[in-house]
Amino acid sequence: MKTSDLTHIALGTAFLCVAAQISLPLPVFPVPFTLQVFAIFFLSVLMPPRQSLMTVLMYILLGALGLPVFAGGSSGIGILVGKTGGFLLSFPFCAYLISWMHKRFDTYGYWVGITVGLCITYTAGVLQLSFISNTPFRVILWGMLPLLLMDLLKAIAAYTVAYPITKVLKQLIPSTSAKEG
Repeated sequence: MKTSDLTHIALGTAFLCVAAQISLPLPVFPVPFTLQVFAIFFLSVLMPPRQSLMTVLMYILLGALGLPVFAGGSSGIGILVGKTGGFLLSFPFCAYLISWMHKRFDTYGYWVGITVGLCITYTAGVLQLSFISNTPFRVILWGMLPLLLMDLLKAIAAYTVAYPITKVLKQLIPSTSAKEG
């Protein structure tokens, strides 16, 4: 891995750590509103798939090791096996998929990646939350629909901001790793 790749991963991880701190607890939902998902979508447009994956894995590793990088400054293995752990653990797959789809199929790929990625994230998150809270899967899933709508708005915002940046970056820095996967 090149120094530039490591730099991009470090900067992406820092951005994700900061975005996770923008967190609002929601009175009805056990999962807070954060900008983690926005950051993952944003970075998935800007980075090649492997960098996206490594960025989110580094974020999870830092949180698992006890750095307060998860939503609301939380950290530790307990978070990963707790109510929001399924969501967090699905993020690397989501980031890789969105980035891979976007790199292969541009705008259309991004939206297919978002759709499949959110399905993976919500399935993993709701399954773990259902198991931990001893609440039926379908009850939690229906209750999470407003959060899904917010995540779709984050996807629109992330693409709206990131896509023009990719066009500028392609002109400034010809990428040899654009096809990296």
